[in-house]
Amino acid sequence: MNPKVVVTIAVFNEAKTIDSVLQEVPQDIDVIIVDDGSTDNTVSIAEAFGVRVVKHPVNLGQGMALITGFRAALMHDYDLIVEMDGDGQHDPHDIPRFVTTLQETGCDIVVGSRRLGSSYRGEPFFRRTFLPTLTNVINFFTGYHLTDSMCGFRAFRASSLRRCHSVLDETSGRQYVAAEWFIKFSKVGLTVAEIPIHLKRRRHGASYKGLVRYGWGVARSIVRGVMWENVMKK
Repeated sequence: MNPKVVVTIAVFNEAKTIDSVLQEVPQDIDVIIVDDGSTDNTVSIAEAFGVRVVKHPVNLGQGMALITGFRAALMHDYDLIVEMDGDGQHDPHDIPRFVTTLQETGCDIVVGSRRLGSSYRGEPFFRRTFLPTLTNVINFFTGYHLTDSMCGFRAFRASSLRRCHSVLDETSGRQYVAAEWFIKFSKVGLTVAEIPIHLKRRRHGASYKGLVRYGWGVARSIVRGVMWENVMKK
């Protein structure tokens, strides 16, 4: 049986890129756009494609937008949920590879790895230097063997997310939640696989993540995950 797949895309002021992203998503796959308080015409462009749009009235942060996307998807009978960015760097043609890997490995989560794949020339300093260290720290706490824990191109079994809904319900951070999630997912027994992805160059705009803010945010996310583990043991 072919699984029923949905793609969730959290966006904030991505009017210049969201149309090209949606054009490349395979036509047999549903899409849920979570608009995190955009002030441009991102929403009207997405609605013109006929996809489902969930709106935050104000900007709540990427982490909250991701949770909203999961909750919207879990309200329906989807088998697999693919999460990707709307800035044009993730290639929608990779979506079937995530689906195939989930089916063939039996894992609960598949993570895209920019380290195993290829990135654009001039890779940002943070990703080249500090991201491997942060990933190693997350691997230490989880027992996973990831190479790129912060990549936002991921796929999940819907049944696995339903089984550990407390991980989403008890997420406290508004940003940089991946580290917290991986630590929690590992403690409830979810398994992870990786596939290489090929990141495209950003054609418009710039990342909202600052070097210091990003590093500090991920560190706090790790602490939240470890503290949750300690609470669960009591």
